[in-house]
Amino acid sequence: MWKDRNFRNKQNVVTNPSVLIEVLSKSTQDYDRGGKFKLYRDIPSLKEYILISSFQTQLKKYETQQDGKWLFQEHKSENELLKITSIDFEILVKDFYRNVIFDTTEE
Repeated sequence: MWKDRNFRNKQNVVTNPSVLIEVLSKSTQDYDRGGKFKLYRDIPSLKEYILISSFQTQLKKYETQQDGKWLFQEHKSENELLKITSIDFEILVKDFYRNVIFDTTEE
């Protein structure tokens, strides 16, 4: 179970999050969307999981519903409003990307 992971005495760890927000990197994005999200779904307090792309304007939000299923929403427009319901917060997508210049060169 999640609470048994010996985080109780750590000052920089939240043990009952309602929302988790991650910035995706190319090297970890598959795990963040798959295996890690599977582990996160076992956290009873978690209501929303938000993934922020670091290489394009794109936010992905997963929000748990009353029946326990997760609702997926994708935000690609800078002028879209992201609502983080669990903490009663709203922000425009473009505010996540202020001062960001994407690398447009191919690797």
